Amino acid sequence: LQTDLGQNLSALQVVYSSPTLMAGDPRFVAEVQQSMAGVPAQPGVQRVVLHMANPRQVAPDGHTAYEQVVLSSTPEDSPGLLPGIQAAIGPAAHLQVTVAGGPVFYSDIVRLTSSDLRRAETVALPIAAIVLVLVFGSAVAAGVPLVIGGASVLITLALIALIAQFTQMSIFVLNVATMLGLGLGVDYALFVTNRFREEIGRGSVEHALAATMATAGRAVFFSGLTVCVGLLALVSFDFMMLRTEGLAGSLVVFMTVIGAMTLLPAILGVLGSRINALAVRLPAANVGRFWHTLAYRVMARPVAVIVPVLAVLLVLGWPVQNIDLSSPDASILPPGVPSRQGFDQLQQAFGPGALDPTIVVITSGTPILSSDNIGQLYDFTQRLSRDLRIARIDSVVTIDPRLTKAQYQLLYANPASIPDRYAQALAASTTRGHTAVLDVISRYPSLSAESRGIVAETRELARQYPGWQVQVDGGAAEVTDVVDRLYSQFPVAILFITVSTYVLLLVLLRSLVLPLKALLMNALSLIASYGALVWVFQEGHLSGLLHFAPLGFIEASLPIVMFCTLFGLSMDYEVFLLSRIKEAYEATGDNTRSVAEGLQSSGKIITSAALIVVCVSLSFVSADIVLIKALGLGVAVAVAVDATIVRALLVPATMRLLGKWNWWLPGAMPLGGPAPSPSGRGLG
Repeated sequence: LQTDLGQNLSALQVVYSSPTLMAGDPRFVAEVQQSMAGVPAQPGVQRVVLHMANPRQVAPDGHTAYEQVVLSSTPEDSPGLLPGIQAAIGPAAHLQVTVAGGPVFYSDIVRLTSSDLRRAETVALPIAAIVLVLVFGSAVAAGVPLVIGGASVLITLALIALIAQFTQMSIFVLNVATMLGLGLGVDYALFVTNRFREEIGRGSVEHALAATMATAGRAVFFSGLTVCVGLLALVSFDFMMLRTEGLAGSLVVFMTVIGAMTLLPAILGVLGSRINALAVRLPAANVGRFWHTLAYRVMARPVAVIVPVLAVLLVLGWPVQNIDLSSPDASILPPGVPSRQGFDQLQQAFGPGALDPTIVVITSGTPILSSDNIGQLYDFTQRLSRDLRIARIDSVVTIDPRLTKAQYQLLYANPASIPDRYAQALAASTTRGHTAVLDVISRYPSLSAESRGIVAETRELARQYPGWQVQVDGGAAEVTDVVDRLYSQFPVAILFITVSTYVLLLVLLRSLVLPLKALLMNALSLIASYGALVWVFQEGHLSGLLHFAPLGFIEASLPIVMFCTLFGLSMDYEVFLLSRIKEAYEATGDNTRSVAEGLQSSGKIITSAALIVVCVSLSFVSADIVLIKALGLGVAVAVAVDATIVRALLVPATMRLLGKWNWWLPGAMPLGGPAPSPSGRGLG
């Protein structure tokens, strides 16, 4: 399209409409010409096609028309040109004027992403502070995790700004980095600070710090590695958005771990026993005893716990079987945003598929307007138009349904002197040399299953014309190709994450069984969050409460981003819990007792940490952009399920059933010494 036909797909549509005037009325035409007079001279404008020159730019009812402003840059780079162009569009006294198109969409995405980020930070930080005060009962102790989380986010955003000077970065990396940085920064500092407060009463500050970093610090280090592994898997995909989100996510996790390993112990060393200063009086509650009792009750009837819990998780994940993957358009924006208004107006006036057709580019070994090629083009379009999903086909051989194949061949017999002016203009804009372009207009939205079916049928039909090279473009083709490519690469990312995580947990826990169990627990949390996504954002439940219009699909990259993010994020709590259980097991050799003691010592902190991550994630549910809203809800659901149902019920129940096999490790494996057993010797 660009090299052979000179077409630039970056364009604005300036929409004019009137409830009384028709597009052909002299007053309508005069007001459009006056309004658009200054646009062609604006920087970046390649050409302007008014509706008077192209009847296809007039809606069927005649009351709406759009003027095509073709730009010289890509849609992603065009927002910088918008202010000048929009300022050059003059008012029209009797017409409503709206600007639509890819550049306006990208501009609104950038603006709304920034406002969503500010709103989320405004909501998340105060809630995190309140939770930390309730956990620690000390304003000083509560402030330490906020400092670490804030520092991690600030440094990462500065590094992202630096990297963006040299390469493109997706606008969504800001939200991903902030969500992960605040959530993990506060989480890691919470675990380390809590352990330091336990140790400070047992000796000197130096001893407390050493013991803290050897236990909680080690767990934070391995936890950070597991999160980094998941996010780095995003870098392996072909798509820039996923690569940059993986890069930014890994960067913020790396900075968070560095902060927890260096800045945090330095702050704790300075504070010492003053970590408990500015105490806040709270009602007394023996939370540890609750977790201890819960663990024993669960382990007393493990099967009776496992069966209903699995049933609940599977019910939560059940909607995922109906998932429909697609790519976003302006429908992900709120209805009041200008680009969304223009998108809705054009769809309503011209039909759902008129402005995003399936574009078929045909290249032949001989001149495209030769008699043989015109005959084949006629046959191709006639066969394709039998599909009831297709509204019409715009091409050099579909000008008038009354014309026969022979008449079209006669019409284009001399390409240099085509007798009909409309056919001449159409041939000049849609053919050149050996190449022709056809626009296939669907009766359905471009992202629908019906339009994707048109793409598949077109490609299948093209195989019957071996003398041609046929390529298909447009929104429906993009969805098809993106989904196919993403999910052909996804299994490789899953394998990389699961194997790497298993090895890291094997080194940390010195067990062949526990890492496998942890992977299965994570899978259950993910399935539940996927089910929630489909139930809410595809099927539209809770759309009124969350203030969005149901999409009818799930954005194709979202399940992948969630998997790579949540796999490590959920593993955090497994690492912290199993680390405490492992400490108790090495001291006692009693599997049941160690599970109860581990849950008693970490249950409150894990729940509090998860609550902070849930609150931070839910703050992004207030976003105007549906994709960010969906990511925030998905992370919140997965973490909430993971930290409550899975960690509090499934983990102790399964560990009770497995017994000594939890700690099985062949004695010959060199992982820092043999795994402990009830008798003090390595199993196997």
